[in-house]
Order: sequence, then C-alpha cells, then structure tokens
Amino acid sequence: MLWAIVVAGSISGAARLLGISQPAVSRMLATTEKQLGLNLFERVRGRLQPTAEVHALFEEIEKTQRMMQRVNDLADALAGHGAGVLRLTSIPSLAQFLVPRAVARFQGRRADVLLRLNTNALPHLIPDVLNGEADLGLVVMQTEHPFMTTIPLHTGRMVAAIPREHPLASHAQVSLHDLSPYPHIVVGTRMPFGMLVTNAFEQAGLPCRMCADVPWSQLACALVNAGTGIAIIDEFTVMQNHWPDVTIVPLADDIPLHVTAVHASNRPLPRIAAEFIDDLRVVLNASFGNKLG
Repeated sequence: MLWAIVVAGSISGAARLLGISQPAVSRMLATTEKQLGLNLFERVRGRLQPTAEVHALFEEIEKTQRMMQRVNDLADALAGHGAGVLRLTSIPSLAQFLVPRAVARFQGRRADVLLRLNTNALPHLIPDVLNGEADLGLVVMQTEHPFMTTIPLHTGRMVAAIPREHPLASHAQVSLHDLSPYPHIVVGTRMPFGMLVTNAFEQAGLPCRMCADVPWSQLACALVNAGTGIAIIDEFTVMQNHWPDVTIVPLADDIPLHVTAVHASNRPLPRIAAEFIDDLRVVLNASFGNKLG
C-alpha cells in the first residue's frame, strides 16, 4: 500500500493501482500511521510526499527481503532442491549479449542451477558484490579494490557508432580527429566509458563537442539511430547491431576496455560461479578472440 502511494503520489492514484476503493487506501494508511506513531506522508501542492521515515522504512524492508531471499536459496540448496543458486550482477553493456550467451552455455550443462541476474551501474554493482547480494560481478574498467578479488577475462575496444547517412559512415575506420568536429553523445561523463572517451579527446588535444550525456551505451545508440550525433561506445553493446540507421565503424585510436569478474575477497568464490566464468571465457574467445591485453 505504501509503495502504491509513493508511486502514484495520491490516495486516489494508489487506489487505482491496487484496484481497491479510495476509502480503503485511506483507512489502511491511517491504521499504519497509528500503529507506527508516525506521519508517513506530507501533502505538498495537492500530492502526498513521503517523509524521511518512509524512505528509511523502504530501505529496511528491501534489505530484509534480500536477506530472506538468500536464506531461502541456501535452504533450498541444503534440502537438495537443485544444485544451488548463482547470483550474478553485470553492467548493462555486458548483460545485453555476452552474458545471455554464457548463461545459455552454462545452463546447458547445469540446468539444475537457478540464476538470479541483475544489472547495475558500477557505483551500485560493487557494493552489491561486497555486501553479498551477488556472488559475482561482471564489469569493465574496474581498478584494484582492497576488499575484492579481480579476475581478468578479456581486453576489448571502443568503436564509433555513426548515423547511417553520415559522411563518416562509409569509412573503413575513423579517428578521434575525424570525429571531433561532430556533435558527440557521451556515455556518462562521470562513468568509466565516458571518462575514457573525454580523456582520449583531451590527450589528443581535440575538442569533444558533447551534445548529450547518457548513462548507457544502448541509449547512446538509440540517439545515434535518431540522428542526434555520433558516439564512441564499447564493442560489447553492438555485438549485434539492432539499430537500422546506425553504422559501427572501427576506431583507429586504441581505447582498451578491460573486462573483469569480481568477487568479495572475504568469501570463497562458489564453484558454480567459477564454472560460469569458464563458460564466459569460451563465449568471449569465440566472439572476439583470446585477448587479455
């Protein structure tokens, strides 16, 4: 009920989401606030604004739900209901094509293992691994961390995503010098991919004429597809180019991307996670060749 009010911003909207009457939602909210002795919402310009107590309550509920899920997974494994659970988290660029292929290969042999797969940006992914929310994290450009073990998997590269009708789209390869005069979509000015690109332009003494800053490579490709500008992105996102008006052109300048698996150093890597890494290596080698640097 609280979740519905937060999402809808009103009692009437929450009632529509839940499929119950507005008075029923009002009674449930009043009862909850009375039991807790707290005001959970404040009315701001006709809408219900959740208080700090609601946010804190949601955070604790989410933590409890995640903990209970881990307990249930462990109990199922101990009871012999399957071989266990692989809890995997990945950045979106790797999760779009690479990870599904590795999962298919892995579950072809280990169909008894339940996969719990999540995607997240690096700042949120690393805490999930450290806190035990995930057994294994798949990242690009992760530096050494004092509490994590890093397993190198592959060294990839950046490529240029260019509108199909753009004059550079017919080139066999393009350089930063070629791309510099055109509007550029940056994949996160404060994220690894974006910082790599902007630093590369800076080191080359060239301007990066940024027209958009987006969080994901997929969104950058969608904007390129609409003709917004060009983008330098990771090659993993465009293993299969699903954007009809985007041409992928190799980049003459070398901007390496280091793919790694990470896990918490204070916990041993589960055997099924190690098996999954083996399958991911096979998929990487088949897709790009055996490159570690």
